[in-house]
Amino acid sequence: MIKSQSNIQARIIPEFSLPEHQTIKRVLLFLKNVLPEFERDFQAVKQTILLEDAISKQLSLFFQLKAKSENLLFDFNPRIGVDFGIHVSPLQLGADPIFVIEAKRLSKQHYDYVKGETGGIERFKREFFGFGKHLSKSAMIGYIQEQKKEHWLPKVNSWIDEAIKNDTDSIWTEEDKLVAENNISDYISTHLRVSGTTITLYHFWLSLN
Repeated sequence: MIKSQSNIQARIIPEFSLPEHQTIKRVLLFLKNVLPEFERDFQAVKQTILLEDAISKQLSLFFQLKAKSENLLFDFNPRIGVDFGIHVSPLQLGADPIFVIEAKRLSKQHYDYVKGETGGIERFKREFFGFGKHLSKSAMIGYIQEQKKEHWLPKVNSWIDEAIKNDTDSIWTEEDKLVAENNISDYISTHLRVSGTTITLYHFWLSLN
């Protein structure tokens, strides 16, 4: 249930030795399993929370509570800077994030799922402030506030089409478009970054309207 709780203490473990591909898989499975519950709870209590960061704060707390209840050895740490993000780290003192979760609204008034000063995909492509630079996989969550899920895939990809035609500061290609994934997430995309490396993003979309 969506609720407030303070004093969540991180459990420090002496060693975190799972292979990287196994840790990422575990985080993705966690997201797949718990995000539908967040969506149901959000709808059930008829939340009046509309602002992106306010929803993300609720989501971050929800992740912490669920991870603790499942004895999941990861910390879902909210990071507030240029934009709000959730950094996932092993519960180990001084551990670096192994995964980043970026969330954006999907509504007719907001176009920054793809591009913009705090654009979601663009942050990963440009590695703004080192954003996700050392990671090969991360996730984006779309808060659907208007229309149905089916409406947004062609819409988001049309924004990428516009970037392909008009953006002169970074390179956008057909490879940046979202495609159905249906195993773990709703969609998946792969992006070339300014450093020349690529990152795979798993997209989870929640109906919060």
